[in-house]
Amino acid sequence: MKKVLFALVLIPLLFIGCSKKGEEVAGDNGQTFLKVKVLEDNVALRYHPKENSSCGEQKLNKGDVVYVAGLDRAESVVDGKKGYWVQVFPEKEFLLYAYWVFSSEIDAGKSLSPNGISFESESIKDNNRITVAIKDGAKKITRHDVDVQSVADFYSFTWGPWDEGFNYCDPVGTFIFNPSEKSVERFSSVGDVLVVTGWTKPSPDLKYVLSDSGTSVTGRWIDVYDAVSEENVFGANYYMDVEYSDGKITWTKNPVYGLNVENSDKEVADFIANTPVPDELKDYPNNLVVRKFYEHNLATNEDRFIGCRYTFEE
Repeated sequence: MKKVLFALVLIPLLFIGCSKKGEEVAGDNGQTFLKVKVLEDNVALRYHPKENSSCGEQKLNKGDVVYVAGLDRAESVVDGKKGYWVQVFPEKEFLLYAYWVFSSEIDAGKSLSPNGISFESESIKDNNRITVAIKDGAKKITRHDVDVQSVADFYSFTWGPWDEGFNYCDPVGTFIFNPSEKSVERFSSVGDVLVVTGWTKPSPDLKYVLSDSGTSVTGRWIDVYDAVSEENVFGANYYMDVEYSDGKITWTKNPVYGLNVENSDKEVADFIANTPVPDELKDYPNNLVVRKFYEHNLATNEDRFIGCRYTFEE
């Protein structure tokens, strides 16, 4: 799985945003982050904004520096304290892996709260984009164009720290745009991925979050997250397009199998012997291979072999 790290130039800013503490710093793409210190020892770095979320092995201690890079939308209570879950990047892994901590665990001030995000206008037919309006605590509004993906009868988009103009008080994650109601709602805190061509969107039935993290037009990688717990429930290679239906997703195994070699895999050998190459692939004999495909049931965690296919490999 190929990951692309976005560099960040730390430039102190002279204005104060939604928090009275910490140092605001600018990213290299018009983002604004907040550099703060940790207030407690043994602070867990959670993968999702929930008390029962799984955690990374690393822990933060009092005095450590982290960068705030987004907030959860809902106010929560943890250990009797009201606040918000905060997405952060540890200093040594800045903009590489995002984690979540609770706002009472960092020295960001009591005024740290999420900005509001709403629908502004659309140009889906022209360029698959809509414009969203983000309002901060001082009622200042900024407008941003976001790319949307069609999913069932709605559209989705992500907003997060890799986007131009992002602010650390903005809600992060995957959002749903309902064209009939002209509304924007956040679906999940699972959002941005670290590759240029990656994407994240809800499944059509809204039970899962599908997150692509591959860069090839042929063999890619898909991660699947439960929409409620947000925990990762499945990950595998897929080919070309994600095939999802009724809680089942199609995936493919590596390695691929050549056509002009003796294959010890009987299923592949039988497929080649009995299945003609499709006309649309005959012009690329040197790029043809065979892949084995499986269907994974996300509810039961069971797989079943569904057959072989000729595929084009660059």
